[in-house]
Amino acid sequence: MAEAPKRKVIKKVDGGHGHHGGAWKVAYADFVTAMMALFMVMWLLASTDQQTRKEISNYFRTGVLPNGDLAMNHAAQIAPSVIESSPLPPPPNEETIDDTVTDLRQHFARLAAVDADLAQMMRNVHIKITDDGILLEAVDDAGGQLFDTSSAKLKEPLERFLRLAAPLLAQLHSQIEINGHTDARPFATGAKLSNWDLSYQRAAAAREILVGAGYPEDLIAGVFARGSSQPYKPDDPLAAENRRLSVLVRIAKAKRGVKPTAKPGDTEPAPRP
Repeated sequence: MAEAPKRKVIKKVDGGHGHHGGAWKVAYADFVTAMMALFMVMWLLASTDQQTRKEISNYFRTGVLPNGDLAMNHAAQIAPSVIESSPLPPPPNEETIDDTVTDLRQHFARLAAVDADLAQMMRNVHIKITDDGILLEAVDDAGGQLFDTSSAKLKEPLERFLRLAAPLLAQLHSQIEINGHTDARPFATGAKLSNWDLSYQRAAAAREILVGAGYPEDLIAGVFARGSSQPYKPDDPLAAENRRLSVLVRIAKAKRGVKPTAKPGDTEPAPRP
């Protein structure tokens, strides 16, 4: 009697840790990415000087980084998308003072377009040309948006405006004067504080914010107390608008309205007939 053919039995053996799937690959990729980021940070710290590190730190505080070459082999400028569509204003000797004022207004308008609180603040900010340069004035209102009554502390909207203004003004490479103003409302008899003291304290607080936001301290020509001597509304000395903070960008008259000079050999186009 012939024997029945033997059947082959095949056993399937699990392949080691196959039951884990590809999860380890994701974890490993995250680890490699983290290590790459760490080495990039270490390289940046080793490749930059103190000034550049200060500018980068200022960018993360204010969202604005000044133009100009960085120490990282003249690395590219990093700027927030809200102002990328237009370059920051060049120094006054490369454009007219009217161009500079226009650029400043446009930059603040772009920042305000994405920030409702800043937009409300910008309604009280006026930028104009004076005999001494460019004047930026933050004017208070009846609601006390900028200052508390008799207090030297600047309110948060004004602080934010100054932090954003610092890197923009720094690019003008001009000295500034910071002026504090009050209304003519007198302090109580016997008070240790006067409008002169109050206006100076507010201007000094503004200086600290500007410097902390990256404005070069050596470009600050002075901090001045104006008290109620220069009212915004001369016909109403008690008006809330007289409480204000002004920053004067000093631009010499010799530098105003100067366009880049022509290079030797350049010729002007012939006039039209």
